Amino acid sequence: CPLVVEAARGGAASLQVRPEDPDAFGRDASGAHVLVRAEVTSLLCVPLTVRTHAPVEGVLTLFRSGARLAFSLAEARAVDVMSRHIALAVRRSVRPRPS
Repeated sequence: CPLVVEAARGGAASLQVRPEDPDAFGRDASGAHVLVRAEVTSLLCVPLTVRTHAPVEGVLTLFRSGARLAFSLAEARAVDVMSRHIALAVRRSVRPRPS
């Protein structure tokens, strides 16, 4: 999925309203565009990092679909803060425990 790869490599969040590229999130098993099939009107793709320029632990992607309002900048900021907490939890769960 190009959006996820871009967020993981670049370490930067992406907020898109009415995504232009239907292939940006790839296709499902039937060959349909995921964004079209899910009727996505806006999306947030956020790398899971504990701080800026830290290694990316994963990527969190959220879709808004149907008649709902697009993600706001305030919501994007809140998701960014949550993503850092998630990255900390992931990092702690993967780290070997001392004997």
